[in-house]
Order: sequence, then C-alpha cells, then structure tokens
Amino acid sequence: MLARRHLRIRVLQTLYTYFQCEGYSRAKAEKELVEGTERLYDLYLTLLQLLIELAEQESLYRIDVASKFIVNKREFTRSFAQTEFVKWLSGFKPFTDAVKKSKISWQADMEAVGKCFYKLRHHPSYRTLTMTDEPVQEPEWIQKIYKDEIEGSEFVSSVLEEKNIWWAESLSLAHIMVLKTIRLFYTAGEKNILPLFRDEEDDRKFMVELLNETIRNDKEWTAIIAARTKNWDVERIALTDIIMLKMAITEFMLFKQIPLKVTMNEYIDISKDYSTPQSKVFINGVLDKIVEDLRSENKIVKTGRGLVEN
Repeated sequence: MLARRHLRIRVLQTLYTYFQCEGYSRAKAEKELVEGTERLYDLYLTLLQLLIELAEQESLYRIDVASKFIVNKREFTRSFAQTEFVKWLSGFKPFTDAVKKSKISWQADMEAVGKCFYKLRHHPSYRTLTMTDEPVQEPEWIQKIYKDEIEGSEFVSSVLEEKNIWWAESLSLAHIMVLKTIRLFYTAGEKNILPLFRDEEDDRKFMVELLNETIRNDKEWTAIIAARTKNWDVERIALTDIIMLKMAITEFMLFKQIPLKVTMNEYIDISKDYSTPQSKVFINGVLDKIVEDLRSENKIVKTGRGLVEN
C-alpha cells in the first residue's frame, strides 16, 4: 500500500507537470493525480503477473531442455516456479481476480517475457538456485532476483512504458510495492497483495488537499521562500526543490495534525531520490529557517494530542 511518503511523491510529480506546462489547470492536475495513482495499482499487478509469466517460461524451458538432452541430461535441483512466494501468488484468488478485473495481460508481449527469462536464467543467483545444491535463503534470493532482473532492467522498464505511457512516473513506487509484498510474505506471514491505500478516503483527501492548497497558495509560498533564499542563486535552485518547499509550507500552515518534524523529515528524505545531491542540505536549511520565522509570527498552529508544543 502507499504510505504517506508515496502520496507526497505522487503530488510532487503532478505539481512538477503543473508548473512546467502552460495552461495545465488545477482541475486537470487533480484529475491526473487521482487517475495516475489508480493506474499505479494496475502497474503493481502487472509486475506481480510478470513473476508468474517468468515461472511459466521456466516450465517451458525445462520441457525443451529435457527433450534435447537425452544423453547427459541436465539436472535441475530447484526452480523459480516452486519458490514459496511464486507458488502462492499463482494460486491466490484475490490476485488472479484483480488481474482479471483490470485486464492485466502479457500475452501481447511474450517476446519481451522470453527475453526477460533469458536474462534471468543466466543470472548467477538463478543458476545457484536451479543447478546446485548450495543452500539458498529464499526471501533474500527472490528479492535480489527481482531487484536485478526486473527493477534494475532498462529493458523491462521500456516495455512497461510502451504498454502504458503513464506508467513511467510511477514505476519506482510500483517496484517498492512489489518488494514490500514479497518481504511481508516471508517475514510477517502476510499472505496477501497490498491494497492501494491504507485508508482510501483519508489518503485521497490528503493527496487532493495537498495538491490544491499548494497551487492555491503558490504566490504566498513563493514569497516566503524567496525571502529565505536571498543568499542562493534562485535561477539555479532545482524546480523539484522549490515544489517540495512549497508542499512543506502547505503542511506547516494548513495541515494542523501533521507534526512539523514529520513534514521536514519526509521532504528531506524524498529529496534524496527525486532531486540533486545538494538538495538535502538546501531543503533542510531553508525549512529550518521557515519554521523558525513562521513560529515567531504565530503562523504555525498544530492541534491534536502531543502536537500543541510542536
């Protein structure tokens, strides 16, 4: 499921498009935010389904090998298809029902699946699993295979982008969801696919309000940032940094039940993956100054248990 950090990233991505594209209305931005987040779930299901397709490719490959190697037949000790996670996923009805409902299919892209399996079976970890008796820690093994051959594959990324042009911006979040599904299956015994939201009504409201209030207060937030960045070359400040600062101010001023430290830590953390190497220090410094000044002007009011003094 999407944590609040991921919801903030979705808002950041949408605001980036809004501020870059002339004539991109707030209504259009909100519509794209909601629909794009829903498309993310289809991408998550598509990536999970790819694991099933790879398992089927493995079965076909083994049949082909068995028919060709009559003498000195190659022995397979274990298989990707028989890992606990893949066995469970392939027969888990809520997953197969969700795939059917969303019309998820790789049938038109079987050449791509075949190429992906070719790379998979040449991966050293795959050969260790399938052709030796060396001990393998399955949870770590399957996560490594996924990271190397699916998450880390430019080929898989390009195929997915061809399947749906809107998936590119959500691919990193979808990979996080798949890896979390695998991790929870093995470590927490949570044999289930993730929902898109933790609390659908509350999370949707958070995303939409963060987007709209950041846009609505853009001029005021811009002035606040400009007054605190006089020693910086504004022309060289990354647009993503400016947007994250504006989103943070929105939370400081208007989201009264979110602690200041939570907001600051979230945007500092997001900047590590979505902006420049210098962004962490820049955002940290500017937000510290903004919080100090807004507090002195009594413009930050937090409510709720444990937040009054923040």
